[in-house]
Amino acid sequence: MSFHALAVPSRRHILDALRAGDGPLGVKELAAATELHPNTVRFHLDVLADAGLLTRERTAPDGRGRPQIRYRAVTPPAPPTGYQFLSEVLAAQLDRGRAGDLAEQAGRSWLRSVGRPAPPPPGADTVEVATTRAIAVFSELGFQPSRDAGVINLSACPFQDVARRHPDVVCGMHRGLLREVVETVTPHIATDLVPFARPGVCVARLTAVDKEMPR
Repeated sequence: MSFHALAVPSRRHILDALRAGDGPLGVKELAAATELHPNTVRFHLDVLADAGLLTRERTAPDGRGRPQIRYRAVTPPAPPTGYQFLSEVLAAQLDRGRAGDLAEQAGRSWLRSVGRPAPPPPGADTVEVATTRAIAVFSELGFQPSRDAGVINLSACPFQDVARRHPDVVCGMHRGLLREVVETVTPHIATDLVPFARPGVCVARLTAVDKEMPR
């Protein structure tokens, strides 16, 4: 689970280094940036990739040799805490306009700020890849997501108080994040985010759709 992958400081350090770069980085660059041994970096990169927090990209070799593997962060960093008042004021202002549409656009734009991750390999289970990446994004935001019977449970929303008063804004932003994550994998997955489906729990559903059907 990506929540546990983030529990190790060295892995968070590697993610920070990836986000600070202008593009995908290789093991040697990350080792230099984090002052970790390359073998240690490789180990942590495998854990982060398995958790959906980064993607691998093959690039042409520099001269002779095998193609190089470079890495790109999938998720933006978690926002700083202590902005309850600011979020309340902005959410209330947005609620006066086209709250849902504007919030969804904001969520999509924020996720695009880290760059588009590599597409899944041919033949991959796209629903599985999209679900893993969505869990990674919401883990970074502090939701402590978990999978249960084909859905993602978001049980620790850090914006819960504001969301209850302004669901179109807060939940709309999270819906935009979810949809942007999914569309980086494939456009042929339907998404649904149900705010407060159960007390204190929001539910995200990802369902494969017929490629001939309109989204």
